[in-house]
Amino acid sequence: MLCQTAVEEVRRMIGFDRAIVYQFDATGAGEVVAEDKVKSLAPLLGLHYPAGDIPPQARNLFTMSLIRFIPDINCKPVELIPHCNPLTGRPLDLGFSLLRAVSPCHVQYLKNMNIGASMTLTLIKDKKLWGLIACHHQTRKYVSYETRKACELLAKFVNLELSYKQDSENWEYTLYLKENCHKFVTKISQSHWFIEGLLKSPDELLTLVGATGGVVCANENLTTIGKTPELVEIESLIAWIKTQKNNDIFHTDSLSKLYPPSEKFKEVASGLLVLAMSEMQNYYILWFRPETIQTVNWAGQPDGEIEVKPDGNRPLSPRNSFDLWQETVRLKSLPWQRCEIEIARELRVAITSMELRKTNQQLSLALSATKIGFWDWDVQKNRLVWSREHEELFGLTPGTFAGTYQSFATCIHPEDLKSIENAINQAIAQRGDFCHETRVVWPDGSIHWMEGKGKFFYNEAGHAVRMVGTVREITDRKARELQLRLLESVVTTTNDAVLITEAEPIHEPGPRILYVNPAFTRMTGYTLEEVVGKTPRILQGQKTDRASLHRIRTALETWQPVRVDSINYRKDGTEFWVEMSIVPIADENGEFTHWVSVHRDISDRKLAEAALQQLNERLEMRVLQRTRELESSQAELRESEALFRSLSESSPVGIFKIDSEGKCTYTNPRCQAIGGFTPTAALGNGWMRFVHREDIKLILSKWSESQSLDGEFSCEFRHIQRDGTIRFCRLKTAPIFSDRSQLIGHVGTVTDITESRAIEKMKNEFISIVSHELRTPLASIRGSLGLLAAGVLKNKPETAKQMLEIASSDTERLVRLVNDILDLERLDSSQVILVKQWCEAQVLMRKSAEAVLSLAAESNIDLSIMPETAQIWADPDRIVQLLVNLLSNAIKFSAPGSTVTVRVEDLGDRVLFEVKDRGRGIPADKLETIFGRFQQVDASDSRQKGGTGLGLAICRSIVQQHGGRIWAESVVSEGSSFYFTMPAPLEGEGGKSLEV
Repeated sequence: MLCQTAVEEVRRMIGFDRAIVYQFDATGAGEVVAEDKVKSLAPLLGLHYPAGDIPPQARNLFTMSLIRFIPDINCKPVELIPHCNPLTGRPLDLGFSLLRAVSPCHVQYLKNMNIGASMTLTLIKDKKLWGLIACHHQTRKYVSYETRKACELLAKFVNLELSYKQDSENWEYTLYLKENCHKFVTKISQSHWFIEGLLKSPDELLTLVGATGGVVCANENLTTIGKTPELVEIESLIAWIKTQKNNDIFHTDSLSKLYPPSEKFKEVASGLLVLAMSEMQNYYILWFRPETIQTVNWAGQPDGEIEVKPDGNRPLSPRNSFDLWQETVRLKSLPWQRCEIEIARELRVAITSMELRKTNQQLSLALSATKIGFWDWDVQKNRLVWSREHEELFGLTPGTFAGTYQSFATCIHPEDLKSIENAINQAIAQRGDFCHETRVVWPDGSIHWMEGKGKFFYNEAGHAVRMVGTVREITDRKARELQLRLLESVVTTTNDAVLITEAEPIHEPGPRILYVNPAFTRMTGYTLEEVVGKTPRILQGQKTDRASLHRIRTALETWQPVRVDSINYRKDGTEFWVEMSIVPIADENGEFTHWVSVHRDISDRKLAEAALQQLNERLEMRVLQRTRELESSQAELRESEALFRSLSESSPVGIFKIDSEGKCTYTNPRCQAIGGFTPTAALGNGWMRFVHREDIKLILSKWSESQSLDGEFSCEFRHIQRDGTIRFCRLKTAPIFSDRSQLIGHVGTVTDITESRAIEKMKNEFISIVSHELRTPLASIRGSLGLLAAGVLKNKPETAKQMLEIASSDTERLVRLVNDILDLERLDSSQVILVKQWCEAQVLMRKSAEAVLSLAAESNIDLSIMPETAQIWADPDRIVQLLVNLLSNAIKFSAPGSTVTVRVEDLGDRVLFEVKDRGRGIPADKLETIFGRFQQVDASDSRQKGGTGLGLAICRSIVQQHGGRIWAESVVSEGSSFYFTMPAPLEGEGGKSLEV
């Protein structure tokens, strides 16, 4: 209906005598399926035209242009100048030109049909040439551009409608086939093997593609369904199909044209559809359709006489006759529709997917059971897929692998990366398989050996695009290989001879030798070739011990290891002693297969044993003589020891004795009292537990030096009493020698020097103070008084007065220095008893300020006491002394006109005091050291201001006596702040505060 409407509308628009729709079939032949004409013309509807009427090159031109218009077939073409394109040197392509000249063959074809003008519209379906709307007029006729464009638009609408109409016609049948396919696949999936599923529903298999017969080929097994050729004919047909098929689907509706022997069974198999399931396993499905006889009306005889040139080519010439010629078409079946072919493909995909899933499951189980991993590498996209087993083999948690070659490389031992890359490149270059052994570093740092095997796949350009393979761990195998190499190295390099023999026969003639190592040749003179196939009896001779041979034979009979010493004979007949160790070797099943015998040359040892036996006899005589001498001297020694012990235990000095190895063997009571240990606790190395750990190394080091000189030893060290107190001791030792001047031990004394060290320390400190701090004022006083005494200043009363003032000032400084020294020493030695009581901080700060008020006025310094209430548990006199020291320092080092501030703050668990000045400040590196004795920022300047260098040390001592903390903060050129804290009283101290 669509095509008929189209030709009527086109002829109405252009006014031609005839308009037809010419449809192409698969071979290129055509049929007139619609026609509209003037009544005087003979009808063409239903006529067929052979493919040669519109050759392939002409059909190709129709696909390039939607319309072709020839208003006058008798027009003369105009020559194209130049013939070739000047830019390319080739003829101009006029395929898309509407004005190109008409082929002379086509002109003659139209003349043979009595046509004077023509217009052709192209019909396209699914991007392929479907047919033509051919318009003919008996005389020349011109069609305007607008009308041609309208016809062209109409052709486009027809093209769209053709696709829709054809799809609509096939849609119901396609749905029917798809439903059948779905049900059929569901049944197949329930079978263990897809072939079994196919054969369980034979009728559905035929209905699936509209066939009347079929064959299921499973390797060499053929199963027929419905109407089919004989089995022998089917086998020959399948053999021919294997040579013809280029893809998974093969179909034809005229099998005899391709396979002439099929004419014998045309009634059942003129049409053939083949689905290849697996060429490797020889799995095929064949569907058959019977012959359908048809009558075809041709416009002239399609295969009439054809002129052939002498060179064998057929000239391009039109037919002269278009008379009706009827043909009865045989050996053809109904054509296979596209939807039927697609259903066959879907069946293959469904079956392949099912089998692939089953195969994957089986493969996964196999890989999991054998601990083999699988990988799939998309080389171009750098995507790497690992199986679960692969990730576990690389020490990764399943699902954590990043999926790139770079992430794979991070798992490889750095030393193996280059060899892997070389192996990959070699496999690609040689188009061979990949096989490599490498080390993998697990996340926990452990190293595992892996063996990877893979295969590359290549595209049409020859580039590697994909690689699949497997990996398995070979760590145990590598370890065994290493063990074998080490064992081989040991066997070949050892100085012991090694023989390997057969397991049997045990008795005559005995097991034959299979291998001897190089040491055997050196030991016996026999080469490997000389002894292979012979028995170890070639080493035996006259002096070989028969008892040893019996022991060996007994062990062999019971498959037990044995070791004997025996005399063997070399190739040259000389004898030598060997130590033989023989052990049986079993295979994996526990069956004994070989004996291994190791021979060690012990000739020298045997000679040494003989000499040693003689020496032992002499030694026994000497020992007996010496024993008698010792028994007589032991009595004298016991008397000496008794006397020594009596003196030692009464000694006021610690005495001990150690052996030659430095282990204590005796301590007297005084030594035990000094060390604080029992007599048994100090024995051996036990005395070290009572020595300070920092002094152990010093003692052992000095002891080693004295040992090398065999001289006296002395040192001082710290002893740790059981209650944790530390005592200082001085140790002295002297060596003890035997009558033969051999060192047999040491005797030593220990003296407690704790008190003497304390006295020495105090003396040294006092001397240091006097020599360092008293020298300057004494020198000044001496100089001033010396000048006055000499009368040098007799006539200079003012200068003499100044000298007296200097002497007086330095005398006062000496007094302050001595007082400060005494105060500090009393505080440090805890001789000052703090009389603590509840004090009002504000009152103490006011008293301190009043004490330095005159100094502040003299220096033009303002004192500021911040009004804040706080109570402290402290000795008020010491706190006032502390504040006066801090205020004095602040006033001395503040610029005139500045303010010194004192404040207090109650922090709950402690009270914070602050003395702040606006002086020159203290460098950061001095903030800690200024609290030490005689530590001053600028000593010369401080002394000019009357400082002794002990004020801050006294302050720190007072604060520490109260359990507090003192520190300083300062910014150079801006001033300093001195802080100290007074803690709250401990539990049981303080009673009630002043507020109660």
